[in-house]
Amino acid sequence: MNGGESSGALLAAIILGCAALGVFFLEFVLPSGGLLAVLCVLCAIASVVLGFTHDATLGMALLALYSAAAPFMVILGLRVATKSPLGRRMVLSAEDPARTGAGIAENPSSLPPIGAQGESITPLRPSGFVRIDGRRLDASAEGDLIDSGTTIEVISVRDGQLRVRARRT
Repeated sequence: MNGGESSGALLAAIILGCAALGVFFLEFVLPSGGLLAVLCVLCAIASVVLGFTHDATLGMALLALYSAAAPFMVILGLRVATKSPLGRRMVLSAEDPARTGAGIAENPSSLPPIGAQGESITPLRPSGFVRIDGRRLDASAEGDLIDSGTTIEVISVRDGQLRVRARRT
């Protein structure tokens, strides 16, 4: 192979390596179902092949570099992705007990009294969430399904579980 073709393979290997890196980070920003990850891997493989076309030492160096960097890049990408707004919506996290009303089973005296009124946050089919005195609590409907936004009242408390019904006006 002459010098012009060899330097062209070198330039293409470098460009494809940079493209693989760019597509890798793009995968964590755009939800593509893994298509961008496949494109990233294909760019890296093409970069290695073109590196071998230029020089066997360059090909081995690129192969070693990509193999060693891949686990670290995936970990870094996942950390960055979970801090992005889209990533926070996609990754489950522990619920905040103050927001969800968790921990009530340990302290049943913190439950609202029978007759307390509030509003259903989610549909109760038969279980869901209600808001009483500004607190989000787990509850179940007495009988019929209750739509979200319906005014409810507490009719009983059993084993830390609120039983509610739609408030009759």
